[in-house]
Amino acid sequence: MKKISRRRTASRTSGGRWTRLDARVGGVDGSLTENGGLVLVAELDRVLGVTAALDAGIGPVKVRDRGLSGGEFALATAVVQLTGEDHLVGFDRLRADVVGEGLLPAPLPAATTAATLAARFGQVQREGIETACAKVTARALAALPARDRAPILSGSVTIDLDAKDVEVFSTRKERVVRSYKGEVSGRVHAAHWAQAGTVLAADLLDGRSDGRTVAPAQIDRAVDAVRTAGATGQILIQGDTGYYAGRVAEKIVARRALFRLAVPRSRPLWRAVAAVHVDDWIDALDYPAAQVALLDYAPPGWPEGTRVIARRVRYDAAELSADPRSRRSRTVGKDQLALVLEGLEEQAYAYSFIATNEPLDLDEEVAVAEWEFRRRTRIEELFRDTAHGAGLNHLPSGSHAVNSMWMWGALLAYNLTAWLQTLAPIGRARRRIATVRRLLIRRAARWTTTARRRRLRFTAEARELIANTLARIRAHRHLTAT
Repeated sequence: MKKISRRRTASRTSGGRWTRLDARVGGVDGSLTENGGLVLVAELDRVLGVTAALDAGIGPVKVRDRGLSGGEFALATAVVQLTGEDHLVGFDRLRADVVGEGLLPAPLPAATTAATLAARFGQVQREGIETACAKVTARALAALPARDRAPILSGSVTIDLDAKDVEVFSTRKERVVRSYKGEVSGRVHAAHWAQAGTVLAADLLDGRSDGRTVAPAQIDRAVDAVRTAGATGQILIQGDTGYYAGRVAEKIVARRALFRLAVPRSRPLWRAVAAVHVDDWIDALDYPAAQVALLDYAPPGWPEGTRVIARRVRYDAAELSADPRSRRSRTVGKDQLALVLEGLEEQAYAYSFIATNEPLDLDEEVAVAEWEFRRRTRIEELFRDTAHGAGLNHLPSGSHAVNSMWMWGALLAYNLTAWLQTLAPIGRARRRIATVRRLLIRRAARWTTTARRRRLRFTAEARELIANTLARIRAHRHLTAT
């Protein structure tokens, strides 16, 4: 039994004895829950119609209309990860919380049943989740004041493409292979809407899957999703060198969008950089010792109007390494690096390149484009948040279908926190999943009945925050009609 700290007796006389607290372990109190904040998720579901939208997008997943629907199960998978569980057994643990589980729109399945249901979700059903998320995002954005909503829906729309490896420790799992890093892993490819802070599209493939192959289909789904959400502005799609391909650029242009794609370093680029006059370099924004310039070079076979922006950063010789694994040294031209390492030069420039079809006519426009691409970190935050705040740090099953649904549970948890904070912000900046869980979800509460009225009673510390958040969500009950 846990050791209880000593407490002073009632006597306050000098030399009063210290006694051990007479603690006894009683039965389980079924009126208590450690997840009282799930009432906010239930209210969010009622206000935004999350389950109904998921059901409409996913469609039937069983022959007989009994038990959980596809939307109810998808939301349950997200809620399990939102409470901090990172494995399928989390369904059983949350089911054991009678009060907390009772706050949800539908009962939770057992872990074995959850695996069976997840295996029924194919690509069509998972794409239905994407459509549902777009519709719910439209409702959530409708809750914003006009001055905040207009820039998101009418302004420029930025879609970031990126991938994340999820390491596993068994080669017997479906669609996991050893990646170029030497890890046995699956790879999540995702498209993220930067302004709304939500996931648009995602696929789980093997650890060697190429983003250039997956991107064209994801671009179509992501563009359709932002249009479904009500965005009418110009779309800009960004990606790193893993998405550098002419067919990716052609797909983006075909969808009447702009692109910014990182360009791998090659001999034609080094020759183009060498031809830039020293006066053509301009200072980069918010990056000391960095300069940018527009190159007289376009990748062969790419859409008309493609141009390349170069950025160079000055480094002293002491900051460069001869180790071929050095990431910084690989960005320096071989000739410059050799001169620096031999002591013939004291400084060298590291270069990065971006291909874009934006109409950049002024130096200021070039600098802004490079600055915005450099700040393309929201999708990286998505992967960090779902790995450390949800369960996307591993793939819990040997089945690819189950792991794909587990991935979408983590991404839905991410979207749920985005929708929640759209309706009821927690501070000025967006909070991560773990912070939302600590502040709102994992809150101890007691379920009481007094005079036939049921109440969920929180601690004094949590009561005001929960009550205010609940009131702000309920203030938008009209959104399900949109």
